[in-house]
Amino acid sequence: MARRDIDKWTIFYWILQVLWAWPNFRLYYKKIRAFNKSNIPKNQPLIVAPNHQNALMDALAFVTQLPTQRIFLTRADVFSKPFIERILYLMKMLPIYRIRDGRASLQKNEEVFNSAVQIVHNAKCPLYMFPEGNHGDKRRLRPLVKGIFRIAFMAQEKYRDKPGVKILPAGLDYEHYQKFNKELFINYGTPIEVCEYWNEYEQNPVAATNALRERLSAEMKKVMIDISNEEYYETYQELRDIYRPTVLKKQKLSARNLLHKFKADKAIIQKLDETLEHNKSKIESIHTQTQHYIKLREKLNLREWVFRKKKYSILLNLLGILLSIVLSPVLIFGLINNWPNFFLPIKVAKGIKDTQFKSTAALGTALVMQFIYYPILIVLGFIYFPELWMKLVYIPLIPLSIKAAWTVWRLFIKSWIRIKFTLQRKHNKKLLEAISMRAGIIAELNSFFN
Repeated sequence: MARRDIDKWTIFYWILQVLWAWPNFRLYYKKIRAFNKSNIPKNQPLIVAPNHQNALMDALAFVTQLPTQRIFLTRADVFSKPFIERILYLMKMLPIYRIRDGRASLQKNEEVFNSAVQIVHNAKCPLYMFPEGNHGDKRRLRPLVKGIFRIAFMAQEKYRDKPGVKILPAGLDYEHYQKFNKELFINYGTPIEVCEYWNEYEQNPVAATNALRERLSAEMKKVMIDISNEEYYETYQELRDIYRPTVLKKQKLSARNLLHKFKADKAIIQKLDETLEHNKSKIESIHTQTQHYIKLREKLNLREWVFRKKKYSILLNLLGILLSIVLSPVLIFGLINNWPNFFLPIKVAKGIKDTQFKSTAALGTALVMQFIYYPILIVLGFIYFPELWMKLVYIPLIPLSIKAAWTVWRLFIKSWIRIKFTLQRKHNKKLLEAISMRAGIIAELNSFFN
């Protein structure tokens, strides 16, 4: 049953959001940046419509944007047991039923939709709905389902053709869906006034719904990475990584700025789409080259990032290895204090068939282990550390040490890879072929942009 007071501020949600979800989510990702936050209407009837590609991580991406408490409409099958149902309500989640949940279940949506409308009217908490209905495994926008539009028009009835309910498109872009310590980009679009479609809705609800659907779809595509082409999807993905540094340099943008990287990716995708439309043979040619380059790189067991420089300083990377050895106590400290979080999340994630649930499973496992393992460490710390200041310093170092240990390990690995790449580039034929193939791909992409 839907709870009518779900949009009230609660201490439980605050603890969950500020003391648990926010710090852990920030530790999981290397960098999180939200852009165009000024587009978010304050204290107004609002429905936020993000793309959906990474299971519960998508919801957490917004939950951890402090300080607002947010409400999500969530697929009903996760509300499987009364205890779980209660917890999810405390987390400000409401179930939305689909045909796969049984036709009889669809009747329950009426109460949920009425509660959603009341939440929108109260304007205490923004209502979040993923208009694609479920998560996908591609960086593209899928067809939007009608639930969000039904709620929007139901809520707009109070205001009719006057400004009232707004739908805010939002885009999420993950550097990598599953891997730890990657970047996350959150992008807010321009709010859509539902009142613009009210007169048409009164005359023809289906036509108005379709018009609003097309508008929201177009606006969402602006704020997310949308690779609509199926045939060359993997090639588009690869070319983003290969050619992004070139576009950033040409446009005098920063490689550290996630908005700049997003703009570069959008420019690459747009140019590939235009070329595909007017000269498919060029795309087919670069597709063949790219696939060959990927196979060469896989045989060499090298990632794309290592090819971005012609050579690396042997001395500097030897110093990197030396520094990682000097800092090995940091690595050991992190492993001792977080060994369950290094190994169990990976093991659990491997058992998940749906790849888009892997990061959710990994982070969820780590969070559960904190409740089991960290209290033991804190008790031991208070027993064995003689000074109070040592005990107080040790507590925050427990979770922070996992990131520090990871950083030391990556320093060692990346330094070694750079040295290996530099030493082998003069005599390894496959490596030389891969370097030459990559240069050819960039040259051909340059011709697209020129």
